[in-house]
Amino acid sequence: MYKNAAVFKFHATNINIVLSFFLRGIILDKNRIICYLTLIIAILLLLYGGLSTAATLILAVVAIAIILFTRRAYLYFVKANRIYSAHDYPRYDEAFKYYKKTLKAGISPKYTVLTATILIQEGEMDEGKAALEKLLGQRFVKDETIRSQAKCALSLVPYSQGDYEKALELCQEVYEGSYRDNILYINMCTYLLALGRVKDFRRVVRDFSQKPVTSLAMLDLQAVYQLLEGDWKGARAMLVALFEKNGHFSFADPYLHMAQIMMHYGDGQAALDYIRRALADVKFRPVTVIPAAMLEELVRLLEDGTKLVDVMASCDADPLPLLNGRLPEIGAHPGYVFADRGELESVDEEVQRRLEAEEKELEDKEPDTALNDDDEEWLRRHGNS
Repeated sequence: MYKNAAVFKFHATNINIVLSFFLRGIILDKNRIICYLTLIIAILLLLYGGLSTAATLILAVVAIAIILFTRRAYLYFVKANRIYSAHDYPRYDEAFKYYKKTLKAGISPKYTVLTATILIQEGEMDEGKAALEKLLGQRFVKDETIRSQAKCALSLVPYSQGDYEKALELCQEVYEGSYRDNILYINMCTYLLALGRVKDFRRVVRDFSQKPVTSLAMLDLQAVYQLLEGDWKGARAMLVALFEKNGHFSFADPYLHMAQIMMHYGDGQAALDYIRRALADVKFRPVTVIPAAMLEELVRLLEDGTKLVDVMASCDADPLPLLNGRLPEIGAHPGYVFADRGELESVDEEVQRRLEAEEKELEDKEPDTALNDDDEEWLRRHGNS
């Protein structure tokens, strides 16, 4: 027992510092509470318990065991992420089991959102959906970033089930606040297109285009904007620049959009080439705008010489279904007039001149593959000759 009140006050102050260090700015979950209480109790016993050496060792072992048990979710997450981030596809089922154990064991809100998002994107809907709904239902989770990211991730569930209104509603709740990120913009554009709300889609694209855009998916959406405006030359210029700078993509959309442009100009072989590249380059997820099965069917239709013109004409006359990952109704289009392919040559030449000028300018500089402000302005002018 302390005889000196000042010494006792000193130790009490230290304990308060330890408590505030753990609790300040942290959204507590059950496992964290157990972990921190264990540490606090252990510290108190060591300071004031007068324990023997043997008792101290036992206390240390017990405390460490409790802490490891309560932190097991992070061990599960690390195991899962090693497999997933390495794209070790044959072991994905193992990774998903660890991700599910992560959520069951309990982990911080930030990692809950990340883990649940991965599971939902990979088609493991139930566990991811339940975790996000539980998180959003907890009153103490007030961080706008966490809640916004959770709603954006959760919106993928109704989208995958064809409930585009519900998916949009979740993102609209976020959009009405102050939080903004690339996922929010991409999801909103996806859902608006699925609902056929082209005017609102254009509004969202104009919103995120007010600042420099580096996200490949958002740059592709800018090309879609031009396509829906009927500015096929502008859409072509943007996509040619993207392909020149990036080579290939991890998602199918740019390939299909370029194929749509080639069909607009009546070039079925070029359209086929882009779709085949998508099928070769992309690892398709269960939740995706452009499914592999649709692309495979489109390849089959375009390979049929007797249907080639009607297929291209049907896709060109109504571009929205393909943008949403669906085939349009294929009908007869006798005498359909496609755009002049000469336009493609003038656009491609202008794009190539611009890219060559950039390369020459950057010869003595650090390479930069991101589109800069000048690039964005040039693309807005569509690179027209």
